Amino acid sequence: MEKIIIKGTQFWTSALEKVGLKDQLGHFNDVITEARPPHPDSGYGEPVLVDIILDGKLCDVYHTDHEDSDHWHRLFIHIKE
Repeated sequence: MEKIIIKGTQFWTSALEKVGLKDQLGHFNDVITEARPPHPDSGYGEPVLVDIILDGKLCDVYHTDHEDSDHWHRLFIHIKE
């Protein structure tokens, strides 16, 4: 059986800090990762960071707070490879 490693919000926050991109994002307190982009009706809109390397993988980062009235504070990291 393949070993599954779960990486939580603190891991992804640190990964964003290491590449100097955390300050380019609005506040967040939750991170979701998937090998596919978020569903178009999920409310994420367009990615806020495109083709960045996090944890050695090519990623796009989406944020629920893409409008002033939003307040979900969640990132969605699409791990492309």
